[in-house]
Amino acid sequence: MDNLNVPKCMILDILCQFRSDDTKSIVQRVFEAICQYKNVALVLSDRIQSQIRKFVCSLRGKLKKKNGKIVKSLKKKFESQSWPFKVLYAEYELSVYKEERDSLLIENSKLRKSLTKSEVKMKKAKKKSKGRKKELAKLKTLHKKISNEIVRRAKKVKSLKSFDKCSRSWRHKQRASLKDKCQLALSHLGLCNYEVFNVVVKNKKTKKLETITLIDDVSANEEVGKGPGEGLCPERLKLIQLLILIKDEYNMSDRAYRAIASITDLPTLYALKKEMDKASVCIEYQKTQGEEPGVERNLESILKMKIESLADQGKLGREDNTIHVKISGDGTQVGKANNFVNITCTILNDKDTATSERGHEPVCIINGGESYEVLKAHLVNVRRSVETFTNFVYKTTDYQIIYYLGGDYKFLLEVLGLGAANSNHSCIYCKKPKTQYHDCTQKGDLRSIEEMIECSKKPQSSKSKFSCKHEPLFPSIPLSRVVIDTLHLFLRISDRLFEYLVKECELADKMQRKSKETPHMDALAKMILDCGIHGVGFYAKGGGEVRPRDLTGPEKLKVFAHLDEVESLLRLCKSKTDDEIMQIISVWREFYSLYNLLCSYKELDGTCSSKTDGMEQLLTLSQQWLAMYVSTFTSRHITPYMHLLTDHVTDIISMHGSIEMFNSQGLEKKNHTITVDYFKSTNHHRGLEGIDSLSQLMRKYNRLMYFVLHQIGIQKRARTCSHCHEKGHDIRVCPQK
Repeated sequence: MDNLNVPKCMILDILCQFRSDDTKSIVQRVFEAICQYKNVALVLSDRIQSQIRKFVCSLRGKLKKKNGKIVKSLKKKFESQSWPFKVLYAEYELSVYKEERDSLLIENSKLRKSLTKSEVKMKKAKKKSKGRKKELAKLKTLHKKISNEIVRRAKKVKSLKSFDKCSRSWRHKQRASLKDKCQLALSHLGLCNYEVFNVVVKNKKTKKLETITLIDDVSANEEVGKGPGEGLCPERLKLIQLLILIKDEYNMSDRAYRAIASITDLPTLYALKKEMDKASVCIEYQKTQGEEPGVERNLESILKMKIESLADQGKLGREDNTIHVKISGDGTQVGKANNFVNITCTILNDKDTATSERGHEPVCIINGGESYEVLKAHLVNVRRSVETFTNFVYKTTDYQIIYYLGGDYKFLLEVLGLGAANSNHSCIYCKKPKTQYHDCTQKGDLRSIEEMIECSKKPQSSKSKFSCKHEPLFPSIPLSRVVIDTLHLFLRISDRLFEYLVKECELADKMQRKSKETPHMDALAKMILDCGIHGVGFYAKGGGEVRPRDLTGPEKLKVFAHLDEVESLLRLCKSKTDDEIMQIISVWREFYSLYNLLCSYKELDGTCSSKTDGMEQLLTLSQQWLAMYVSTFTSRHITPYMHLLTDHVTDIISMHGSIEMFNSQGLEKKNHTITVDYFKSTNHHRGLEGIDSLSQLMRKYNRLMYFVLHQIGIQKRARTCSHCHEKGHDIRVCPQK
């Protein structure tokens, strides 16, 4: 007798699927399913029928007791359980197995023949092994003879000529081989950023010191033993530093510079390398503690150097001696296989560079996904510096450091330990559910860092968790200093408006039916070109939809400046009435005016008591715009950024005086720069001196920061516009164009 273990879930699914059939047909179906599942041929005997019938009837009784509501609980219970289905040997279908028996007999005979062949091969191999043993014995005897000959000749070494009495050519060859051997033996010093120029040795016979020169490319102005830059005149040192800055700024390769230096009077590449090594370690950098590859710089050293430089230049600009520092981050895709997370710091007191790429100094670069676990593992030292480094004394002035958090909405959610942007409580400032985002009359209860820490410790099934999955990574930074940026606020809201415009053109062309003629999509492409946007290609998405690529921020601003073209395109679609079209255009126009009003607050004052009337006007305009948006479209399309615009942006501006200072456009440009530098300034994986690609990036940014803080820069030629003939800009950004 055999026990065939059959999953109970399989029989339960058959019973639920054919519940209206009679017991006999269900027994037949279960029998066929068992034979197919176990891949056996059985005879449906009376004993098997009664065995299956009993089990089916017991399951039916359980299902009838609670009117079928017990199906889910039974499936969970039966996931790991099996039913022992007993089969007698006489109940197997023998006719099916006869063919298998014949095929097995044929295979058995073939295996026996192959076995005899293998035995013959083994005998031959044994004979060969005996012959090789004899050869091995011969080799051993030969080895003894050679070793005895070496010992005999070693006794005659004393009678050979000395090194000094040998010919000059022979001595030159020996010294050349010694030079190569010394370079090979001392190559490990390159891992510690050292280079060996000369090796001093002592001749035992003459008892004199001799020098073996390993590197001959040493200029006359650079003496071995002196530090980088020492022994150089100031003009030559400044020239070398400018050349390094140009080489790093424009990603010039060593090969290209060596070719240029060979036909000019420029310093050698070795001279540049020495000064580069000095500037590359002006700030400490090390690998992060996470599993993924990552490199970080010391945040305290960066802030100290920048504060000292800004204080000397008089650019801090505050009487209360407070330094406002923004910690921001963003993820970017570098190539096809790498996802970088770039963490930067920005001193908001420097108004000239706070919103530009130069003001965002990379603190940490992580080659991994933008998730809470990755950020928590890699930002251990950065979090410690934010908590401890809160004041700095420079020239008898005690500066108080205040930290802010910025970046796009995904980064802020991950840093604060909240759920995704589509969760029920996705707002980072309040507990208002997303189903009530359209109602501006109801205000949600404000969050706090202490409450978020307590909610994160509650179980996942708790209703009072409010999407708090983890503890915030920066508990010392309150939510009042967590500020969104206007760039992503504009992009994410305008995405909804552009998506609606594309869908209107698709519906007018009946793109979902794969129509060949697309006059409205062609009109959309023409409208984009008329707005001055070029290079917008159309690509096919899943489901046969054809859409244009995502427009950038400046490109969307051009479309908002040509709303007449949008209105004419909507009239061409003929899917809306004139009143509906004017309402849609008013939604576009009011949002554009709201965005310009937000960007007008650019002073970081800490308070904004003088702008109370303006805040009330901004609050009413934003609420009116949201009501207009809901009446034009639907309340289901309300995004978290729309909720922030109507409920929290005015509070942020009233508290800090500006939201434009937290714009992350400079961070997005820094992401692009890091991507370009990864492909043009690194070896992608590991360099010749054992330095990985991320460390090479940090060394480069150390050099750039070193030269900027020491006011070493390139004086660019003033641009003259060919359209208006004014200086300071070119025709691409001419305001009169």
